Amino acid sequence: MRQGSPYTALALFGFLFSSCVNSEMAMPDDDSERPNILLISIDDLRPDLGSYGHPVAKTPSLDAFAKSSVLFEKAYSQQAVCGPSRAALLTGLRPSTTGIKTLKQSVSDTVPNITTLNKSFKQSGYETISIGKIYHHANDDLDGWSKAPYDASGDFYSDRRRRGIPRLAYEAWESDELLPDAKNVNHALKELERLSQQQQPFFLAVGLHSPHLPFRAPKSDWDKYDPALVPAPQTTTQQVGAPNWAVVAWEIWNYDNLPPKHGPMPLLEGDQLRHGYLASISFADSLVGQVLEKVSALGLDDNTVVVIWSDHGYKLGDHGGWAKHSTVELDIHIPLMIRFPNMKVPGARTSALVESVDIYPTLIELASIDPPHVLEGASLLPLIEEPQRPWKEAVFAQYPRYVKRQLLMGETVRTQHYRYTAWVGNDTGETVAQELYDHTNDKIEAKNVAKNSEYRVELDRHEQLRKLGWRHIREKLDEMISQDSI
Repeated sequence: MRQGSPYTALALFGFLFSSCVNSEMAMPDDDSERPNILLISIDDLRPDLGSYGHPVAKTPSLDAFAKSSVLFEKAYSQQAVCGPSRAALLTGLRPSTTGIKTLKQSVSDTVPNITTLNKSFKQSGYETISIGKIYHHANDDLDGWSKAPYDASGDFYSDRRRRGIPRLAYEAWESDELLPDAKNVNHALKELERLSQQQQPFFLAVGLHSPHLPFRAPKSDWDKYDPALVPAPQTTTQQVGAPNWAVVAWEIWNYDNLPPKHGPMPLLEGDQLRHGYLASISFADSLVGQVLEKVSALGLDDNTVVVIWSDHGYKLGDHGGWAKHSTVELDIHIPLMIRFPNMKVPGARTSALVESVDIYPTLIELASIDPPHVLEGASLLPLIEEPQRPWKEAVFAQYPRYVKRQLLMGETVRTQHYRYTAWVGNDTGETVAQELYDHTNDKIEAKNVAKNSEYRVELDRHEQLRKLGWRHIREKLDEMISQDSI
């Protein structure tokens, strides 16, 4: 560990991950053989993909990628909003550690001494490139990139505001002008061509804004769906027994073609939004396909690690809510797929519980880079090698909420069969409310069973896991992996 890290004290509570791969997955000794890294981030994408079982989603590129990668069926975000979620991925630290819990906080300003994921690669001799939305703040961690980040969206939206164009929540794009994500991907394709011609390894991060609001996609992607077949939410009513503030809707109301204030979404508008979300997913899928095709055409497949990740999920009228900003399953459950050369089990799937903070240690281990500080996730390489092996007992998420002028933190524990959230006073430490959902019998989280006496044992178990926290889970996992490697 480097001296002077503000998180050196964390070493007293956790272990640095260790290499747990067999000889078939041995890391390269020669710097020239280090793998390239391609990180593809997709904003606001819940697992509405064919490969995740969605009944109508048209996502051929992502589905094809799933057949050559390891697909994580139970991957979770640390916090269901862009800034804190992306900060967790890029620092390898949880929001409770960095303090990044709101959209206003940047990594550079909040934890300036932390070595970010991209900076770890840059300091290890990689060329690091950011295209599109990677950090929530466009100017965050600028010295972690080899050159200034590129994102066409800023100019696109500035021009529309200058021209007084209405802000529409959904739109079938019929203009010949390329949308920002398409411009960004075109730039990424050119960068891949350049990077492929040099010996220096690269860390290329490509971030798609779609399917984030507004749901703006080419008309051809809208036309892929019969509106009558777009699935409606399995429930639009509030979760029985949950606090009435557990699910809220914010950003959805900031558009000119929706009602001007909070309230029930009109049925027609709700249908259009769900259609637009799927169209935006198909648009994102086609762009991902272009990037992956370019990687293959340039002969980079043999030495490039590819990660496809979403920062958090989304509600589309589910539980009466829209967007994210909660601890419900639909908001914290994310798609995650990882592929690297000579994988032992390409096309495998795992139901092991994993988290966004696990990506940082996984990638630097693949590149033989020492961790710059204590990382709060676990390298996924042992799981990628053996997808059905035992893994974490629980993963953790959170979301802050002001209730009656008191700041509460929804501290969430997700185990294989339950989602538990304790709403805890930020100043008092008092638990104000509890939620427990039985995913074996209630996958849509329709009913909070925290007060049901039949679930008392599970309630107590999950509360104990919450108090023990991620360090306890991590220590148990490290011990299990260590025993397996003996």
